[in-house]
Amino acid sequence: MILADTPTFAYRPKEIRNGLSIPPRMTLRNIMQMMFRWNWCFSQLTAGGMPEFQTMKPYIPKGLSMKHLGLFMNKTFSGRLTEAKIAPIRDRWKGNIVIKGVVNPEDAEVAIKHGLDGMIVSNHGGRQLDRGESTIEPLKRLVPEFKGKIKIMMDSGIRNGADVTAALACGADFTWMGRTPMFGVAALGRYGGHHTFEMLKKQIQQNMEQIGCENVTDLPKHLVIPFD
Repeated sequence: MILADTPTFAYRPKEIRNGLSIPPRMTLRNIMQMMFRWNWCFSQLTAGGMPEFQTMKPYIPKGLSMKHLGLFMNKTFSGRLTEAKIAPIRDRWKGNIVIKGVVNPEDAEVAIKHGLDGMIVSNHGGRQLDRGESTIEPLKRLVPEFKGKIKIMMDSGIRNGADVTAALACGADFTWMGRTPMFGVAALGRYGGHHTFEMLKKQIQQNMEQIGCENVTDLPKHLVIPFD
């Protein structure tokens, strides 16, 4: 998956207020919070350990601390995704390639031109630009022109089964979500993800029953009001 929805680091005042940093800083506030969550503290000490970016470890120089990792990310992140960068990736990788962050026809044409297998309509969960357009709107514009030419998927703003239903009804082939299962894991640990998706499946089923839709593939034929 090639990310095109993070062209530059965003200014996120909420994360600044919460003290989010690399490495995490120990403050009186989060120490007090941890003192009232003994199960979490015990699991971190016995199984989790110090938080790490596990997905990035194979690609960074050995011996870097969390602080050095933050500096490394700043140094190597350019945000300048171009056709010249996409083409060699397509040439070398024979598996499926999806580009995430497409919101206009010009970028969709580029994805098709270079033989990409799918595109995700995304605004990076709305965390990059406060005034960015809701992804359901570009999805509705892109589907009539590109449906069938490339897999069209969507993320950002999908929180429950009704949101999934609305996206599918607007023509998405597939939907993604990040925060919803993460909330489940944060609340219930390793079983939280399974619990969350059981809830989502039930919500989607209830929505389909309410509108009399028997198959997910028939959702575009039914009247479903998209979320804002």
